[in-house]
Amino acid sequence: MRMVVSVQFRDSSKAYFFDPGDFVLELGTLVIVETVRGLELGRVVGEQREITESEIVGELKPVIRLVEEADLERLKLLQARHKEVLAVCNQKIKEHSLPMHLVRAEYSFDGSRLTFYFTAAERVDFRLLVRDLARAFRSRIELRQIGPRDEAKLLGGLGSCGRTFCCASFLPDYAHVTVKMAKEQDLPLNPARISGVCGRLLCCLSYEHQQYVELKPTLPRRGMRVQTPDGVGEVIGMNVLQQMVTVQLSGSEMIEHYPVAQLEEVGGKGEKAPSAKGKESDLLEQTTDLSLEDAAWEGNGGHRIGSKASSSPVQRLPSATSEARPPAKRPQLSTNGHSPKSAPNPSAGTSRKKAPSPPSKPPLPRPRKPKNSPEENDPPAS
Repeated sequence: MRMVVSVQFRDSSKAYFFDPGDFVLELGTLVIVETVRGLELGRVVGEQREITESEIVGELKPVIRLVEEADLERLKLLQARHKEVLAVCNQKIKEHSLPMHLVRAEYSFDGSRLTFYFTAAERVDFRLLVRDLARAFRSRIELRQIGPRDEAKLLGGLGSCGRTFCCASFLPDYAHVTVKMAKEQDLPLNPARISGVCGRLLCCLSYEHQQYVELKPTLPRRGMRVQTPDGVGEVIGMNVLQQMVTVQLSGSEMIEHYPVAQLEEVGGKGEKAPSAKGKESDLLEQTTDLSLEDAAWEGNGGHRIGSKASSSPVQRLPSATSEARPPAKRPQLSTNGHSPKSAPNPSAGTSRKKAPSPPSKPPLPRPRKPKNSPEENDPPAS
């Protein structure tokens, strides 16, 4: 076990472990610590405690001493030179015609290192720029290319909520944010609404995401029919965090808000209100069943059983899909008295002989038969 203390170098940066040594440090104490970049000034943000060796990443550096008044005066002098340093660096960038945008300059605590932060669309060859800056400032120069989020973090500002940027105030690391988080929170997928000043997705989308994942399954889905204290209605909206559901009542078309505990699903869990496609498919199915029944009626003599044309009582027909038979087709006669099978085919070859025309005789009168006789569909006698 090792005794450590957490030190932070900026208000929005990570906290690192350092060995306090013989110092008894309280929260908010300014200290000088040793880092890989030399001496730096930091603030104690965590109380002294013991941790295991596995929790220590890299070498554990010591706390050198507490901050004195002279250290703060020197820090103010170095910070006062930042504007002058930025102006000189911008002039050098224009001389070398480099496609880069300078964001911030920062001196180390002892003034031996000068770091410039810049943004660029692609990699930049700034070797000649570093050489000119080292001659101008007589110190070690370091240039760091950063992204849009780092730029917003260093410059600071106000977000769309009216508060200081999360990354510039309290957020130590950038949150992992996806568009799926915005969908699960029922937010409009408008880039202007879900993006920050940096042009990336808002970090705050991840703050309440876990609560939405846990609470949303307990609410009815949109389009589901539910029973409310005022009658049956359709779900058109919901407030996941407050567990409130917006329902449009079927009878009065009024829109009301109800707690989820007062609602009961109609027709079983997960059933939605019938859509236009569902109604159309039901109508098509009914039409198909009706056509099958008509075919069964025609097979029973051409009249619907139980209709006005029949004097027998109403009877239930057998299943149309299993026992119904198609109506008997009446053979058609051509104008010359032959059936279609024996009629000449005009598309046939010229070698086929034409059938002789029958002798012209007056047609015989057809005997009258009962209307519902099964022999009605038989062909006439020749």
